[in-house]
Amino acid sequence: MYERPVDVQAALKELFEVEIALSAVIYYDIANPTLPKKWKALFNKIRKKFTEDTSSIGIAQKSYRLRELDKIYQNQKSAKMQNTKAMKDTLEQAAKESGDVFTNKHKIEGELDVQHSVVRVPAKISPEEWKRQSQSEK
Repeated sequence: MYERPVDVQAALKELFEVEIALSAVIYYDIANPTLPKKWKALFNKIRKKFTEDTSSIGIAQKSYRLRELDKIYQNQKSAKMQNTKAMKDTLEQAAKESGDVFTNKHKIEGELDVQHSVVRVPAKISPEEWKRQSQSEK
C-alpha cells in the first residue's frame, strides 16, 4: 500500500540481494483478493504497529527534537561568525516545540456564559392536550 510492487522488488534486490519475480511480489500484495487470510492478518497486524508506533523514530519525539535544536543553537553560538538570525530562528523553533505549537491541543481560557431553557414534553398525550397545557402555563 505504501510502496509499489516494483519498488518492493528493487528494495529486496538492493537490501538483501534477493531477486524475486514481480508476480510473486504482487501475489503477496494486500490488495490481492486471493491472498490467504493468514497473510492478510499478519499484514494488518504489522501495518497497525507500523502506523501507531513512533517510539523508534527519534524525530517524532519532542525531547529528541529539542536536543537537536539545542545542538544547532550551541554550534551557532560558538561559531566564529555568529548568525544571529539563525540563532533567533532556532530559539523560536525550540519555543514552539516546548509550547506544543505543533500539536492539536488547544488551551481555552475565560468564562463561559450559557443560558438555556427547559421545554417540558409530556408523554402519551394528544397534540390538542399538549397545546392546551402549554397555553395554560403561560
